[in-house]
Amino acid sequence: MEITVSVKDPTPEFESDLLALLDKHRTALRRDPGWNTERARLFCEALTQPRARRILREVVARGGEVAADDLRERNDSSLRGHAGALTRVLKRGATEGWWDSGLKSPLIALGPGSGKVHGYRILDEETLAAFRAALNHPPNEQ
Repeated sequence: MEITVSVKDPTPEFESDLLALLDKHRTALRRDPGWNTERARLFCEALTQPRARRILREVVARGGEVAADDLRERNDSSLRGHAGALTRVLKRGATEGWWDSGLKSPLIALGPGSGKVHGYRILDEETLAAFRAALNHPPNEQ
């Protein structure tokens, strides 16, 4: 049996009771570790660092992957400053309960592992679809 529960604006008493029930049966629970449109929307809204937002938007707009040279601005060859922003939003989402703490970053840096990156790609096709939907339909347009 599989049960999916989504509760919008629960009362504090209901939330407390539900969390207690889930905690009691935690060994039987399977968490959903993937990206969906709602999680992607929350991630995009919380990602306020301009360079990180631009990288994410470019990766999505280009079908899931972008070369670092395509991201560099004319007078700025550095792409520094975005990795921390992505990590902070990922941690904040776990703290706020938007997703599980094991959720992987939607972006993967391409390159040798240290030093300059060669580009970025999105985690997988499902993640690309979720972020495409989130970026194409912001909450005020829905």
